[in-house]
Amino acid sequence: MKKYFIFFLFIFLGCQKDTNKDKSNVPTSRKEKSIKESTKTNKIESNNEYLESIYNCENDKFISVLEEIPNRNSDAYKLTIVSKKGNSKFTKIIDTRPKMSQIHECNNLYTEVGFPCGGPCYSRVFVFTDKNRPIEQYSHVQKVKNNSNFIAHIKNEEFEKLIIHNFTNSKELSVNISDAILLNYGQMDSLIFAKDNLVLYYTSNKNKSIVKKINLKLIL
Repeated sequence: MKKYFIFFLFIFLGCQKDTNKDKSNVPTSRKEKSIKESTKTNKIESNNEYLESIYNCENDKFISVLEEIPNRNSDAYKLTIVSKKGNSKFTKIIDTRPKMSQIHECNNLYTEVGFPCGGPCYSRVFVFTDKNRPIEQYSHVQKVKNNSNFIAHIKNEEFEKLIIHNFTNSKELSVNISDAILLNYGQMDSLIFAKDNLVLYYTSNKNKSIVKKINLKLIL
């Protein structure tokens, strides 16, 4: 009788051990699954937010939406600009690089779409809120921090000359930057508009900080 009691006691303890083991595994498995699902959801939401930011832009007067046209190697995007007042809506087909184009800025004058064009080259297309104004495109574009009416850009890969462009009248001014670091490909550290001047901040090929003030009266 004692032997039977001991035998059943071992069986009972063995079942209890297995049961506890199974119970401990269930919540761990569910927790891991929950974490994986949560991580996946966060990634999807983050990706959607990123896509929203590069294909949509809004300012106080206009909304711009960039859409890729599938299976095209050229004229691969259409850009729609809508007035918030509801008095203007138009779409333009733009010849920008498939899978690699995005909106960089939209203001009351234009929407800017950019794409890489090989090596250090980065091209930008400007679609104006005046639907009758032709599209303009420039390479190695640099923005003026406090005035969206002006940009600087490089023509024909002549990196020793910085071209200042005024969008309000399409006038341009060439600035000698031959003392800048060549491998910067004409990129300034900063461009700031100050009254009738444009102030250039950049590093020279002798590793010195340069501040150059350019009078813009000729293109105002």
